Amino acid sequence: MTKPKRVGIYVRISKDRKGLDLGIQRQEKACRELCGRMSWGVLKVYSDSEVSASTTSRRHRPGYTEMLRDIRDGRIDGIVVYSIDRLTRRISELTSFLEEQKKYGFAFATTEGEDTLSANGRLILTIKGAVAQQETERMSERINNSLLQRREQGKPHAGGKRQFGFQEDSRFQELDDRESTLIREGYHMLVGQASGTPGDVARYWNSQGARTPQGGDWTIQSVKRVFRSERTGGIVTYKGQDIGDSIYKSPLTRDEWEDVQTLLNSRATPAAQGSGKRKHLYSGFLRCGYCGANMRVQWATVQGRTFRRTFCHSGQPGRGGRLGCGKVSRQYQWIEERLNEVVQTALRNHIPRLEESPAEDFTGEINLLESRIQNLRKRWKQGEMDDDDYFDSLAHLRINLQDLRTRETSSLIRRSRIEQDALSIWMNESPENLERRRAVAATVVEHVDVLSVGRGRRKPPEDTSIRIVLVNAAHDGPSEQPVSNSYTANNSRRSG
Repeated sequence: MTKPKRVGIYVRISKDRKGLDLGIQRQEKACRELCGRMSWGVLKVYSDSEVSASTTSRRHRPGYTEMLRDIRDGRIDGIVVYSIDRLTRRISELTSFLEEQKKYGFAFATTEGEDTLSANGRLILTIKGAVAQQETERMSERINNSLLQRREQGKPHAGGKRQFGFQEDSRFQELDDRESTLIREGYHMLVGQASGTPGDVARYWNSQGARTPQGGDWTIQSVKRVFRSERTGGIVTYKGQDIGDSIYKSPLTRDEWEDVQTLLNSRATPAAQGSGKRKHLYSGFLRCGYCGANMRVQWATVQGRTFRRTFCHSGQPGRGGRLGCGKVSRQYQWIEERLNEVVQTALRNHIPRLEESPAEDFTGEINLLESRIQNLRKRWKQGEMDDDDYFDSLAHLRINLQDLRTRETSSLIRRSRIEQDALSIWMNESPENLERRRAVAATVVEHVDVLSVGRGRRKPPEDTSIRIVLVNAAHDGPSEQPVSNSYTANNSRRSG
């Protein structure tokens, strides 16, 4: 083989903690000295700094890719590396590299003197590559075993971005007093008698001047991320599995964190009509009079004036699974006043009694499952169970526990709605009583079809612009009915 005149030197280092590229420089110096002894001309140096070549790494190596591309294009005719483990730690990648050499016929050398021209030399090189891969895999096993041991000792993962509730650079071991207090206040807002929503918590945190760890305003999703994080409940996980409790303080206890998960999970599916947490009294009752899609209610600001509006969303499924038409957008206040009159009149004429739901006590079953989980974790830590059996059993028990907690929460909500005097519940307009008022309204109103009133109208909308279907009429056979004059005569002149 003729001496190559356009040699590429490849250098790589997995970690450069000081950022000085000293390891890169030492490799390049040794490779240049080898090229000088063999009278090979150096054309270019290809470098990958802080890039692993192990089987566990998924990062792209731009220097290595560019070097192979130049080989195929004929820009270089030789490659020199410090050692084979600098080139790769994957036996499959080494085999592919040797195939590339055989195909394009470029020269290859290392400072350790590997020979790729003979069969024995390629065999020895392949063995060294296999040893390098085994060393990487054993190192990975040792690291994983060490991490698992730390998790079993109650020490959570200390890496990653700062999380709300913990002090910066504390490795999640020290709490931020102000932020952890806000988390606990948010917890009481969610699970307390007020039955707040993540949106309520976001608005409260913003009003207190709190900001996300990235410096932004709080949103529903960012609040959920805080309460969904196992760190918030002091729970240690390893590869997605619950290992135990942290030895460090956390904003919430495990039980409190699991209560929040039960609550958030129960709200993850669409709520039945007249039930579930809502911000507006008739959310879920209003339908588009043209396509039948459920209408949304939200706050809007137009020309400095803030008001509530209900509208047909073009992304909301309507009749037959078709998306909403988007034709209707109305002020919500006028519709709410009309419906309040309907419900109140119906209650005065005939006070409905809400169905009693049987009281269910899940305490014993929940305590039993929690005890079984603790015993299971104890057996696993003592080496009496295999990992696969432990995680499978743990996942099964946690699914059952989650189901029981959801049923317990639903039972409490149902029992809270059992009242004898529906009219007195209806007259209580406090925000905390919104869910009970919705339950009362559902005993009178089945749904409401809302029609468009056109643009530029200054007079109040006609009563016929909404069609109320009462519960009895819906049970006898749904019929679209305009608002009865007896319900609206007193307030027909109010603007909407």
